[in-house]
Amino acid sequence: MNAKEAPPETVEETTFEAGESAEDDQGIGARVTAVFTAAEKAGQHIITLAREEAEDIRREAHAEAEAYLREQRLKADQEVQSMFAEARRKAESIEGEARRAAQQVEDDARVRKERLREESRLIEERVEWAKEGLGEVKDRLEQVFLDDEPPASPSDES
Repeated sequence: MNAKEAPPETVEETTFEAGESAEDDQGIGARVTAVFTAAEKAGQHIITLAREEAEDIRREAHAEAEAYLREQRLKADQEVQSMFAEARRKAESIEGEARRAAQQVEDDARVRKERLREESRLIEERVEWAKEGLGEVKDRLEQVFLDDEPPASPSDES
């Protein structure tokens, strides 16, 4: 049965329903379009938020990396300072030991020099004593030879 065959009340209802159906189709289309538009806006907003969040994360990571780099540089500088301090301490220790060893060598040389001077003095004294002793022996020998010698005869002298 179509609209021409139907009773007039039914035709009005069918026409009203068809008109309502057309309005519903347009309303549904508008609603679907509004939902799609809202979804696109929400998607764009989500993308914007994600980009902002990504930028915040990037900035935070960059700041953390810089802080970590500063911390590592500080640690490296402290380690270098510690190494230099240890090297200075060792150098000062070695220098102190070298000074002590040099002082000991100087002291030993001074003692040896004094000992050699004393030994030289003692040898000189002994040489003098020996000379004196030999001088005495010579004098005695001369006395002995002069005393034992007959007086010189005049013929010996001529």
